[in-house]
Amino acid sequence: MPRFNIASALNLILMLLGAAPAMAMTADPQVSTEVFVEAGDNPTFKLQQAPAVVYSTAPATPPDTFLQAPMQVLLVAQLDELGHVSNVMVARSSGLRELDRAAFTAVDQWRFDPVVVDGVALHARVRVRLTFVPTAEASPG
Repeated sequence: MPRFNIASALNLILMLLGAAPAMAMTADPQVSTEVFVEAGDNPTFKLQQAPAVVYSTAPATPPDTFLQAPMQVLLVAQLDELGHVSNVMVARSSGLRELDRAAFTAVDQWRFDPVVVDGVALHARVRVRLTFVPTAEASPG
């Protein structure tokens, strides 16, 4: 028998009573991203700007995540010489484990242009800030 969480159980009860489930009324939050480097991120060489993202996936936020205000997660991603993410760390949490995990899982799959200095591809560290913004409810119409 499948396990139900509280939100699923409440939505099942609402559906049986003929009401619209709460999850149908909330939309996934919009996510904006910023990739950057800070002084000291790569101590053996100077990186003026972050490498371009060549492949990214959007964070899969859990359906029962409800945001009342924008929330940010700051991640540090270690890149290998091919631009693949080899390690991700949460530098600053959003305060919601579900959002942190969604951001972590998404960025772990990203790919970047390789960082090349003097003709040599290098490992590098970049920072990724993901901002989750609640979606405005659709106006009645």
